[in-house]
Amino acid sequence: MRRWGLVTGVAMLAVVTGCTAEQSPPAAEPSTPSTSAEESATESAEPSITRNIPPERREHLAALTGEQICLLVEPADLESLAFAVLSGRPRELDFDPPVRGCRFDAESGARSVLIGAQREGFADLGRDEVELGARAGTRTLRAGDCTVYAGVAGATLQVSVTAAEADSDDCGTAERVAEYVLPALVGS
Repeated sequence: MRRWGLVTGVAMLAVVTGCTAEQSPPAAEPSTPSTSAEESATESAEPSITRNIPPERREHLAALTGEQICLLVEPADLESLAFAVLSGRPRELDFDPPVRGCRFDAESGARSVLIGAQREGFADLGRDEVELGARAGTRTLRAGDCTVYAGVAGATLQVSVTAAEADSDDCGTAERVAEYVLPALVGS
């Protein structure tokens, strides 16, 4: 009866195969939750990576330095979500007040990913509404970048993907990165 604790799709498979006339379950049925999770990941329509961070380990974006923002995501994760990048470099953008962030330049080409901390209440800066998993956000596509904004406790997460001629693919990249970073932040 332990098989009912597995992923719902596997449990449904066991129920369906168990209803046939005296047939035993298939021999290839997974016996561990990690195997079924791997199978579920390969069935998703759009490849992505996600993470689940316990609430007590989440960070307050408004309190993070540029160096700490760089630690919210690993270059290998960005390669899976966007493109191959170099290590992040802390940045302060020229706004009043300055926006702290971290810029990850592409290993090749003139693209980059910027993860920044805007002031609270800036989540509506974008022109179009987007879904970031269970969260809502906004995005703006300009000639040189696509930026996604999402409200968190005390701040606004900003993810910008810059390119010589930004397009909807860059917006998709910014949305995936924002969706990946949000679980690491308080109020997301």
